[in-house]
Amino acid sequence: MTDKIKFKNFGVDKVIEKISYKDLEFLNLTGRNTYYSQGIFGENTIIAVVDTGVASHSELRHNLLPGESFVDYTNRPYDDNGHGTHVAGSIAGKNVGVAPKAKILPVKVLGKDGTGSLQNLIDGLYWISDYQQKTDKKITAVNMSLSAGKDLDKETLKALHDPIQKLVKNNIAVIVSAGNSGKLDVNYPAAYDEVISVGAVDINRKRALFSTMGDYIDVCQVGVDVVSAWYKGGYAVMSGTSMSAPLVSGIAALIASKYKQVFSEDINEDYLWKSLKLNTKDLGIKGADRKYGVGFCTLQPLEADILLKNNSSNLIINGKKYRLDGKVNIEEHNFELPSEFLENITGAYCKFYPKNKRVKLLY
Repeated sequence: MTDKIKFKNFGVDKVIEKISYKDLEFLNLTGRNTYYSQGIFGENTIIAVVDTGVASHSELRHNLLPGESFVDYTNRPYDDNGHGTHVAGSIAGKNVGVAPKAKILPVKVLGKDGTGSLQNLIDGLYWISDYQQKTDKKITAVNMSLSAGKDLDKETLKALHDPIQKLVKNNIAVIVSAGNSGKLDVNYPAAYDEVISVGAVDINRKRALFSTMGDYIDVCQVGVDVVSAWYKGGYAVMSGTSMSAPLVSGIAALIASKYKQVFSEDINEDYLWKSLKLNTKDLGIKGADRKYGVGFCTLQPLEADILLKNNSSNLIINGKKYRLDGKVNIEEHNFELPSEFLENITGAYCKFYPKNKRVKLLY
């Protein structure tokens, strides 16, 4: 089988040595703080990253499992391209990830140039199912930020579909980037019914012009100017649906982690798939559409009820009480809260408008 698989993004915008709070503002849109405030960081979950491999970066080495390589020049799943490390960082990076305590299982099916054979991918997907069965370690989801294209014959379509169906049958969610053609198109494996296909938007939740559209798009997340780990050290800024899919995989890890904590059992794949779709904010036309799917996937609360009584040091948000440093008189002067404080306790992304000193909670 000679068909090629690859990822298509727009290269590295820039590499930076250190990250700031502002660099990671887009991560607040996942609603991760909502779960962090409950003490949930992705514990007891494993996300398999099917990609170029994953480097032992400082963001990731604390939760990197031994994986497998299916390219012909190495039996180690190290990253010699950068794409896979960036993807893994967005899922479980210590600072740049959505679920920093999730485990990453690297499965290398793409080489240094970002391409590989379709057979590599098929073998890698079967290996994941076997890994779960042999080790008895429950894999929460598989992230595939890659594409085999659309011009596949019937036999090839089935050959790739079979291991994906096996993964889902084994209660492993399959999360796939929608593609970067920027038009109404079909890409596989994104177009299979069993997978969760992720489109891309910018930080203002406007569709990224490169994001592929189609009836198979399930949800969307930020895929523009995403900062994550770089395989040579430091951090890289990249764009593409390759970047939006792992943010959804990180969200899946948090949902699965909370389910495990509450019910003491692993989440069912179908329940996780529905949970991802239910945790969305509708974008575009009402209901599901070809640009955004059912909407923007996020764990942010749909509403934030904020109560502050005059001459009181108690702040109540969604029924939960917080103590301020001192009492405030909201009748005599303007009362302001730091936007970072609001973000941490509501899970919202806050935008500060210095001209009128107002904070807008963006859901």
